[in-house]
Amino acid sequence: MNTIIINEKEIEIPNSWFDVTFNDFLGFTKLVNSQKTEEELNEIYKDDNEEIRALQISLENINFNTKVACFWTGLSEEEISLCSLEEVEQVMKEMHFLNEQYHPISLDKFTFRDVTYYLPKQYMEGENFGTYIEAEQVEINNKKIEEGNLEILPKQMAILCKEEGEKPGLVDDDNVAKKEALFREVDMATVWDVAFFLFKHESTLMTVFLTSLQKEGMQKQDLQLKEQ
Repeated sequence: MNTIIINEKEIEIPNSWFDVTFNDFLGFTKLVNSQKTEEELNEIYKDDNEEIRALQISLENINFNTKVACFWTGLSEEEISLCSLEEVEQVMKEMHFLNEQYHPISLDKFTFRDVTYYLPKQYMEGENFGTYIEAEQVEINNKKIEEGNLEILPKQMAILCKEEGEKPGLVDDDNVAKKEALFREVDMATVWDVAFFLFKHESTLMTVFLTSLQKEGMQKQDLQLKEQ
């Protein structure tokens, strides 16, 4: 976080994805999605002449930037309106990382509030059928994310990221709901890293599990034949 002075107040502004929680990101995403596109604005002001239309669109953009500044500073629109242009520009400058591509890093675990959570292992031999059910739920959630439903990300993490000693199995709805609420406060850098891992390995995890399940079944059949 960076501390800047606005209207003689000290305001903390995030300057990296590590400073932004999932809840922050979700709120900002909804704000961005509320902004009309240039095509929509041109349609709204199509009856105005070119000069007036350009001014109207410029005003719409200023109003949107005001909302963005309010969102990240916690100040009201009235307070932002009293800021100097330089102060508002400084706020927007601090948020430059939002427009930059995030490059995820490879990880197999992460720590949040002194608890370490482990991502699923690639080798799942010996797991139970409940793990397969988890994988099916994960696949459903991934489809929802692909359709733009980012709210499902914490639930995805809650299903697959385990504490040490926590066993895979049938999805425990109460435990998942508890962790989902917790993971909404995880920083977005970690969320991006975990999401990258899960998307990258989803099909591999499913294939390996099904292969190991088939292998175990064949071993049990061989053992039964030998006993006969």
